[in-house]
Amino acid sequence: MSVFSRTVGLAVLAAAAMLLISSSSAATSRSGGGITLPGPTTSPKIGKILPLARRELSRNVVERRGNNIPRYRKGKGKIAPYSIANQWCAAFSTWIWNKSGFKAYLGTKILWPSHDGTMVGVQVRDLTNWATQNGYFSYRAKPGYLVAYGTSHIGIVEKIDRTSGQAVGSIEGNISNKVARVTVPMDRVTGYISPVKLTPIQLDKSAAYADMAVPPAVLRRLDKSQFFQP
Repeated sequence: MSVFSRTVGLAVLAAAAMLLISSSSAATSRSGGGITLPGPTTSPKIGKILPLARRELSRNVVERRGNNIPRYRKGKGKIAPYSIANQWCAAFSTWIWNKSGFKAYLGTKILWPSHDGTMVGVQVRDLTNWATQNGYFSYRAKPGYLVAYGTSHIGIVEKIDRTSGQAVGSIEGNISNKVARVTVPMDRVTGYISPVKLTPIQLDKSAAYADMAVPPAVLRRLDKSQFFQP
């Protein structure tokens, strides 16, 4: 697993994403627009995700006596329920989703049983491809969403700083071999995954108010949409 720096400077969004603010209508505040994306305030079940992730964070889960087998530091050697005896950042994130009531990710191609028998996702690329193909991919962060950076690491969005640091705070498994808080610069993000399916309008809205680089083809489509009309 690659581990990115946790100290965030003034990260600048990639050039493709910055094209979003080139139109006349984009000169107004891009705080999120009037179309609501699913989040803790609109979908109460999403509000269950972070408390559970924070609970696991508080348990000081850390690997011991083996390759990628997380154990509770003060729990008499108990194996964490999301352990897959392998690289486990995706397993941690999808286990948290599953226990919070979100199981759409079970439609991914690559699933393994975790220590407690829960089927969990194990590959970042697989989760991202599934989200893109099935309407769960978002260009804008919300607490409780997954955040992927690169093809090898993923975590759970905890907070978003769109002003001073342009960064996403997340809770992740297998970061320095433990569950930890991480700050990810937005210019390193390669995707956000919503726990609930987005409507086509919500998908476009997430791209119009993106927290990451947006592909040129998506930008061209948005140029013809309501988001960029005066």
